[in-house]
Amino acid sequence: MEIIDFKEKEMFKKDGRGVANLIDEPYLLVNQVCLEPTQEVPLHHANSNVTLQVVHGEGTFNIGDKVVKMGPGKLLRVPIKSAMSIKNESKEQMAFLVIKTPQPQAVEKEARKVEGEEGRFVNLINFPPLKDGSDKEFLEWFSQSSKVFSRHPGFISRTLLKSTEGTGRYAAIVEHDSKGTFMTMHLSEDREVLFRKVAPLLEGTAKPHFYEVAASYRK
Repeated sequence: MEIIDFKEKEMFKKDGRGVANLIDEPYLLVNQVCLEPTQEVPLHHANSNVTLQVVHGEGTFNIGDKVVKMGPGKLLRVPIKSAMSIKNESKEQMAFLVIKTPQPQAVEKEARKVEGEEGRFVNLINFPPLKDGSDKEFLEWFSQSSKVFSRHPGFISRTLLKSTEGTGRYAAIVEHDSKGTFMTMHLSEDREVLFRKVAPLLEGTAKPHFYEVAASYRK
């Protein structure tokens, strides 16, 4: 059992909208968005089926070619891919829930199944030679770091390759939902900390190369 207090989760910002994540599960995402007067959520397209509910205040909701002013006590259903924007045109603060079903990542995974693609964005890392006697420690690092990276949104897989030419060289293939989700992980504190840990095992610096999936065939 879990009780979520909307008031405790409120996050108002003077320089932009405040967003607090309330629920993040495979088939349900719930965020609470807070807008000061004149603040807005700019025009975008719904990346899942969306239900909007005002917690307090009043907002102007532009959905497709329709405009709705709404306060507490109602639900506004927005179909996936609909154009939408939201603005607080009142003089009071406004907080509302954004409920997405299923979670947008689940929508992307289903789309990939239809398209026959397992990954949309691929990172190939060529590791420099390992220092003598470092193979075991390097393999342990790769396993542990993969578990950390797998918790990042958009992660699909991370595979380590070893050269068959007897050189002891390694490379890694990382698959992500998109360039955006990969770059969020790539620029994260997790990556910086983990690659600092592996640096003493390497005779140089790992070199990343970036690709998008152009075609895929699997038996």
